[in-house]
Amino acid sequence: MALDTSGNWEAGDDLRVIEALLLPFGTYVLDCCQNCMNQLEDMSPEAVLRVRELLDQYEAADDVDTGQNTGDTEGKVLVKADVLEWEVVGGKTGMTGPQKEMVKIRYELWNYFAFCSCFGSLNPNGPGGGILGGYGTGRLIRS
Repeated sequence: MALDTSGNWEAGDDLRVIEALLLPFGTYVLDCCQNCMNQLEDMSPEAVLRVRELLDQYEAADDVDTGQNTGDTEGKVLVKADVLEWEVVGGKTGMTGPQKEMVKIRYELWNYFAFCSCFGSLNPNGPGGGILGGYGTGRLIRS
């Protein structure tokens, strides 16, 4: 199935969703994603606009995070180093602001695609796992 771009979706939005949700790329995932995106458009064109807005925000946060990571070491040469130990102070998670924003946006995106059963087994933050502790998705086991 192909992504229907006659509505609010644009070409490439399927890849943006796959990247933002940290899904493994492949034929099954691409077909699943396109099918779910088309279903979301049928259910609510307004939801599609919100998902596209979230994808833009995710990419902006990712760009800021990348800039921070490269800005810390750009043009510097390690001359002398002591042994350092990292520790979490005062209940902080050790995540930067942009990383926290990306996790928040990813959570919202998963909520928009919660109806999509083929995504359930692909959710890296499924039951009991990940930073967010899971979204209540599970795998179907057929006997």
